[in-house]
Amino acid sequence: MYLTIGLTIAAVAFGGWRMLVPASESNDVSKSVSTMLATTLNAQFTGAEASLDAQRNATGSYVGAQVQPPITLVRVSDTAYCIQLAQGAVLQHVNGPGGTATPGAC
Repeated sequence: MYLTIGLTIAAVAFGGWRMLVPASESNDVSKSVSTMLATTLNAQFTGAEASLDAQRNATGSYVGAQVQPPITLVRVSDTAYCIQLAQGAVLQHVNGPGGTATPGAC
């Protein structure tokens, strides 16, 4: 829920800046908004990966791990997983362990 509110606020702020600020400064704002959104998404994935790592440390497998919404555990095995975040128009996934957020589904 907080992510949705944050994304909405960011979109409104971005739209307002695009109307009020010259194009060169607007590009800087676009980059800042993109960076902020990426940071928020990475924080969501980091929390889920910590839960998965705790499961593997406790049992030797990722199987049986639980993640909190809006993250979904799409694929899981003893040694690997794919987690996905679908929030509004945003759809990203991480193939783990050690992966990075990538656009699209698992």
